Amino acid sequence: MASDLPPSNPNGLEDLTMDKNSTEVPSLQPQTNQSGDTLISHVTPHTIPGAVTKQGPTIEDLPNELLVNIFSHLDIEPPSYSHTTLHDEPTLEVTSSEIQDLKNCSLISKRWRQATLGLLFKHTRYILKYSEDDYRPILNDLTGPFRQFIRKGSFADIVSSFTLVVREKTISNCHDGRPRLCEFDGFWKRLFNTIDPSTVLIAAPVEALASLTSSTINDVDSWVFDIDCHYLRLQRPESKEVVLTEIEDLPEESDPTRSDPSVPRTSQNSDYYFDDRLHYICPAGRVSAKSSEFFQIRSWTSLLLNEGSNLKAFKTDLWWELETPSILRSLVGTQSGTLPLINPGIRSMRYIAIFPITAQFECLAQGLPRLDHLYCQLVPRNDALEDEELMKKIDVEDLWMERNNCYAQLMREMFNNPPEGNYRYLKTFESGDAADTDAWHMAVEFVKRAGGGWKITGDGVFERDTGIEESSSDAPNASPFPDQLYRWAWNGLTNVPVSPDTGNKVSRRSQIIGTTNIILGGKTVIQAEVIIRGDLLRTLPPSTQGEKAGNAVAVAIGRYCFFSRGCELRPPGKIYRGTFSYFPLKIGDHVFVGPGSIIEAAMLGNHVNIGANVVVGKFVIVKDFVKILEGTVVPPNMVIPSFSVVGGCPGRVVGEVAEGEIEGMDLREIYRAVRN
Repeated sequence: MASDLPPSNPNGLEDLTMDKNSTEVPSLQPQTNQSGDTLISHVTPHTIPGAVTKQGPTIEDLPNELLVNIFSHLDIEPPSYSHTTLHDEPTLEVTSSEIQDLKNCSLISKRWRQATLGLLFKHTRYILKYSEDDYRPILNDLTGPFRQFIRKGSFADIVSSFTLVVREKTISNCHDGRPRLCEFDGFWKRLFNTIDPSTVLIAAPVEALASLTSSTINDVDSWVFDIDCHYLRLQRPESKEVVLTEIEDLPEESDPTRSDPSVPRTSQNSDYYFDDRLHYICPAGRVSAKSSEFFQIRSWTSLLLNEGSNLKAFKTDLWWELETPSILRSLVGTQSGTLPLINPGIRSMRYIAIFPITAQFECLAQGLPRLDHLYCQLVPRNDALEDEELMKKIDVEDLWMERNNCYAQLMREMFNNPPEGNYRYLKTFESGDAADTDAWHMAVEFVKRAGGGWKITGDGVFERDTGIEESSSDAPNASPFPDQLYRWAWNGLTNVPVSPDTGNKVSRRSQIIGTTNIILGGKTVIQAEVIIRGDLLRTLPPSTQGEKAGNAVAVAIGRYCFFSRGCELRPPGKIYRGTFSYFPLKIGDHVFVGPGSIIEAAMLGNHVNIGANVVVGKFVIVKDFVKILEGTVVPPNMVIPSFSVVGGCPGRVVGEVAEGEIEGMDLREIYRAVRN
């Protein structure tokens, strides 16, 4: 029987047609099956007037509240918030994103634009790039339209993060274009009188970053490192601290001394004007700022500094003599008398630098701020080490040796017992790098012997049971870790892609006693008949029941040290609380000890040259770049300042190390000349 149904539409749907002049929609007719029986329709046949028909609701019919809610699902984390982005090699394209759905929606209509503004300007950015003409306006003038736009649109309460991208190395906030320390204080005041973000990120070349933060750097070697930019991020809790003002502009502050002609202004440096209200001369002779408005303008609690990759520096022959262009010294201060610019309220710090030179990392290890949490990452997470072009002329062994030396600097400070300085307050230490498998197993045995409630909770992770009763505050703690530290974590385990050989050259005729209590930084020469007393451990009695006594480190030696025939290293000892005990002997890098000398010091710094038959008494502290002449007897407890020449019996400072002698204190060439 032929079907009465019309031919099927190729798409499976029937085409409904309607006369343009008709005002009615054709009613639905009952369908018949192939046998001719009528199919029952559940729709009552009726006629609908055309004037009554209309389409369903569209997105334009939704109220503003629902429209904003829909758009909020397109709001994603900005690239500048990405953990991966901030911990990779810095780039000036940090704010660029391939996903721009929300921004594209804002271009559809004026209503959609209004609905998305609150989401679009939650994370704002300003990209500073001068035009090609000779005129370079100051930063205050350049950002004026941005501040005006924020005020006019009432976006101040919306902005939660601000990213400043600077593509120029040299920037200015003074009309005459001459650089001045603290010249950008006025810029930060104007900016924070307009917005009040809880996160601020600067992506800029190190020269511009130093200017923006009132820091001083040595950029003589910056061309060797060839780093495009650094990241500096400050964060604080999401709370508004001040009521934003409506003032259009603050008084001109590009030159702080203009308003007070009575203040003397002298040029102590060819680059900077000197104002004793804002500046000081540090012992190194540089003009430095007493404080930085950028760090003080809000109560920041967290800091991230990413200094990029140092790989290109390792292509030079004397890479260890290079000075890294960095604001780190200004942030944390140094032992040479530089005041720290970092806000004292910052409790968390993340430091990322790809294979930094040890001398640079030492600034952080020795000048650790008052922190609760410290994070370090020294190895790239990308495939930079597999780039054949980049790795040309680079000795991979040098990279990993520097990485190990940097961590050794940090661990040496953390293992002090009792902990010194701000290491007393550190609660968590995390590394973004994986621990070397062999070194990890050694650390596990070390911690097991040390006790103190520490447990291995994962690959590369130590955690302390905080429920264990702490020892009294006036009694030494047997644990090698700081009192407050309860978590020490690496990013898993790995096999370092170089030989595990440390490069130490040790004579079989040397007498090294208590080897498990001696730390060698690597590439150290120990000649015949040298005596190192690692068995002289700290023997203070336990203060609480179940606590182990003593310190597991007796002698800690840095890298590239040379101990000549017949010299002796002994940890110093004294009576402490009625009990005789030994204390650790710490030796830095590039330390030369002549034949027949006896060392009982508490600390020898870096680049120390000790002649033959010298006696260094108990608990002597020798700073960096010190030369002790042959036959000198240094009395106990003496502190020898840096760049000093010491001689006589008893020893005293008889001169200063000449500038030309400093290079001779580097022992790398001597190490390479010694055969195994």
